[in-house]
Amino acid sequence: MSPEDYAQMPTERLLLLFAEASNESGVGRVFQYGGGAPPDAFLPTREETNRGFARNTAIAGALGAKATAIEIEPLFDSDDPDIRICAAALLSEFAPALSEAAWRGVMARRSTREALALAERARASPPARPSLAEMDDDALMARFEDAAERLTACRFIDWRDDEKDAEARNAIIVEQAEIGAEIRRRGMLARLLPFLDAADPSARLFAALACLRIAAAKATATLAEIGADGNLDDRAVALDNLDRWRKRPGAVDPR
Repeated sequence: MSPEDYAQMPTERLLLLFAEASNESGVGRVFQYGGGAPPDAFLPTREETNRGFARNTAIAGALGAKATAIEIEPLFDSDDPDIRICAAALLSEFAPALSEAAWRGVMARRSTREALALAERARASPPARPSLAEMDDDALMARFEDAAERLTACRFIDWRDDEKDAEARNAIIVEQAEIGAEIRRRGMLARLLPFLDAADPSARLFAALACLRIAAAKATATLAEIGADGNLDDRAVALDNLDRWRKRPGAVDPR
């Protein structure tokens, strides 16, 4: 069909066709799995992807001229990754925040609403009081866990290109270092040992770095695992510190 044909269609019909063309393109599955798709996952051919996406581009043009944000927003929340990615790529002007969350959610295999909530958490500042020095030991450990989770949530904000998002992430990194210093001051490093097996990747990485002096074997093994399987940024930090530690064990403070 031509763009003119789509322009004559009602919005309800265009939305159905958008979903159909999204599935033909398979772009969400391609982004989600890349070269590591399970055997039973159907991935489209390059020709199918190009054809479906080109068709959806024309449909999106018609939707842009007549649809409302209320009509478009459910596409960003779809359980179907193909629909979510196509909406994020072609209809972002209707709901920029939802569009970004849809994109990042597909990459992380999380729902759009989860990704949006995590982005909000990453950007939120912790309460100023009590200060770290004023907290009791349990509260300090809870703050450590919270800061780690907020740092992991930074994967759902644009900290590489957005100045405010970069500031938010840097503030958490500084906060995490201050928490670590307070934990060391109180002689509480042993309380970080359980975090070497934590589900949260930032908590696991920070605990591994902090525990090198008190549990070198477990900490270095954890850093090696992160270096092999972790997020790109975590891998770089883990491998750099692991290399420095192995060259001069105990002689330098990990960073």
